[in-house]
Amino acid sequence: MTLNRNKKIVISGGPGSGKSTLIQLLQNKGYYCFEEFSRSLLEKSKSEIEKNYFKSKPLEFSELVWKKRLKDLREAEKLRFNKDRPFVFFDRGLLDVIAYLNYINKPFNVNKLNPKNKNYDMVLLLPPWKEIYVNDNHRSESFEQASSIYDHIKKTYEYFDIRIVEIPFGSPSERILKIVDIINDGKQH
Repeated sequence: MTLNRNKKIVISGGPGSGKSTLIQLLQNKGYYCFEEFSRSLLEKSKSEIEKNYFKSKPLEFSELVWKKRLKDLREAEKLRFNKDRPFVFFDRGLLDVIAYLNYINKPFNVNKLNPKNKNYDMVLLLPPWKEIYVNDNHRSESFEQASSIYDHIKKTYEYFDIRIVEIPFGSPSERILKIVDIINDGKQH
């Protein structure tokens, strides 16, 4: 598994599935992680009277998120190889942008949002989980909408042939153990 480059792993799923919690726990364990950028854009839009930047200006919002995630991906590719922990995690990836635009049925310019040659090694997908789903200031979607977004995300990663591993329900600690097991020996149990 040592190709002398860090593996790029996306943690994705619908809203409220536990992604940011897992990213924080992975950071605490010493893994290099890129946090979700779109959340800060949504916070900024709320402070500037805009109710929901993604809903009011989906293409403009998506292009900003795309640029930041592309920058993160390029930064990850420049990181020094870590033989003890050769993994870099992303709280969502470039393909999530495409999945969200597909979810709202919004056409986009493929010259601006083109994922060709910008691949990740794997996506760890968190399925919708009604028991932990809550609406808050960052997520206004119903659980049914969050489930539909998850379906769009999964289909998008499948379309671009990125290896998908679904992470089962469990406490954050149990999910982290599963993730570490998957990345360390490459097996899906």
